[in-house]
Amino acid sequence: MLWNTAAMTKLDTHPNGIPTWIDVMVETTEQREALMNFYTSLYGWTWEVGGEQMGYYSIANSDGVPVMGLGQGPGGAGAMVPYFATDDINAAAAKAAELGGTVFMGPMEIPDAGTMALVTDPTGAVHGLWQAGNFQGFGVAYEANTPGWFDHASSDPAAAAAYYQGLTGHSIIEPEPGMRVLTAGEQWFASVSENQVDQRTTAQWNSIYVVETLEAARNKIRELGGTIVLEEMPVPGSAISVFVEPVMDTAITIMGAGIPE
Repeated sequence: MLWNTAAMTKLDTHPNGIPTWIDVMVETTEQREALMNFYTSLYGWTWEVGGEQMGYYSIANSDGVPVMGLGQGPGGAGAMVPYFATDDINAAAAKAAELGGTVFMGPMEIPDAGTMALVTDPTGAVHGLWQAGNFQGFGVAYEANTPGWFDHASSDPAAAAAYYQGLTGHSIIEPEPGMRVLTAGEQWFASVSENQVDQRTTAQWNSIYVVETLEAARNKIRELGGTIVLEEMPVPGSAISVFVEPVMDTAITIMGAGIPE
């Protein structure tokens, strides 16, 4: 089973250690607006654009429910970064450092929303920490055009698995040889794998969104100027495709809607 869909489709809160938010940073206004247009055309999202004092940080909504953030600033590379929920961000940041991670931003309070930090894990992948205030994070999962899965890809999945097990306090299981999955009780929420698709980066988190059908999504991506780099590959309960979006040249994974096993 992937997401426990009965419990996870609509989300009012996020359990400690579970992915709670996803955002992307780009460098320029032109890139931010182009990426907004791309995702609007692909997923049908609408956007709430923040003011200048918030760096024009924009929230994507699927049917009125938040599903992703998009900001701009120096060094923005276009990667999707997942944030893990915590009820004590100072303790979580200290734990990340103890486990070999590097906290390079925060903890920093976001007014009227919560407190964030950004961390590079021991393999080189970036993730966030989020202690919710008035903003819990994405409000829906495992529906079309919403988050469906998270995969950490690196050259050292064993080290990554040990780090995230220690950071989140959740369990790692190996349902088959070479496959590591982070679980919270009966709920599977992320995989830790060897990077075999995108060799341009040492390590990265892939925040995977659900689409109604992979074929229709691939056709739309090509129409919008994206490049399909993995046509289709089966995964437990579904299938995935990988494409490179045309604005930041970032590899993105999508998964077909289906009933997880």
